[in-house]
Amino acid sequence: MLTTIVGCGGNVASNVAMEDFSIRELPGDASDIHFAVNPGMRNPNSYFEFTTSETEFLAWAGEQPNVERLDKTQFIVYRYSSYPGVTDDRGLIVVDDGYLFEWYNPTDGDHGEHIAYDKSTGRAYFWSHTF
Repeated sequence: MLTTIVGCGGNVASNVAMEDFSIRELPGDASDIHFAVNPGMRNPNSYFEFTTSETEFLAWAGEQPNVERLDKTQFIVYRYSSYPGVTDDRGLIVVDDGYLFEWYNPTDGDHGEHIAYDKSTGRAYFWSHTF
């Protein structure tokens, strides 16, 4: 069941079917997809997360433009919230064992993408300052 909230801050949806998700192509086994889009003052922010296997995540992350894998196993992940820009209990998590891929625009450090995977939950996370 797709649940979408639309407002001046952006769109939020949970339980999105793969065929209804258009922000970016996901791994073939992606499920339990949730996202938030916040137009932002300078550039849009997008957050999405989904469940996938470790193998599918690594193949998918390796195909994403610009990002490089960082040698970190513990890190903070910023997640979608019930309304873009609003902090709630879903605002962030700490991943103790996973993978992190990042990219920053070398001419503007406020533009970038972050892709993460939590091995313990099989959950993948994406956060970007651009689409």
